[in-house]
Amino acid sequence: MAGVMASVLTPGVLAVAELSSARLDGELYGLDEAFVPVDEVESSRMRASVLRGIAGTRLIAELDSALWVRGVIDRPPRVHTMCVARANRVKFPPSPRILVREVGHEIGDVEPIGGLPVTVPGRILYDLAFLDGRDRRADAVPLLRRFPEIADACAQRVADARSVPGKVQAMARIVEWQKEVSLR
Repeated sequence: MAGVMASVLTPGVLAVAELSSARLDGELYGLDEAFVPVDEVESSRMRASVLRGIAGTRLIAELDSALWVRGVIDRPPRVHTMCVARANRVKFPPSPRILVREVGHEIGDVEPIGGLPVTVPGRILYDLAFLDGRDRRADAVPLLRRFPEIADACAQRVADARSVPGKVQAMARIVEWQKEVSLR
């Protein structure tokens, strides 16, 4: 009796040549650094399983990686953004594909998907609002369209935050993103 093949295949499971051949034959499709049988539907669980193979189970998917796992963005980020709770410090070997930061989470900020801890949509929006650098509108607006219920709670969370640098700018961003979502 033949064994059941895994849903997520990596070069550690089969040789790269075999995986590539199966992809060319139309039996597999690429999903980030893994391959998946064509009869498997791409889902949050599947994306999380792929990311779990890259990052392990002790890191938490956040920001771009959480947006990808949740299906808000279509393509996996070039560099996955992961975090670890301050209370659970872990040593992670340097990787060009993974950026890790230490973060303080509240209860309910993280939930498991496909065996991988992933930040919830409200926490993703909160983190996006506080990020400096590039404009995160392209990530925040689709997130709010998909999960419109998170906007008010996130704005309240920012308002309730004490002694947090960038609080005024974060609130302004959330209000701006909400307006953009309501205009469309």
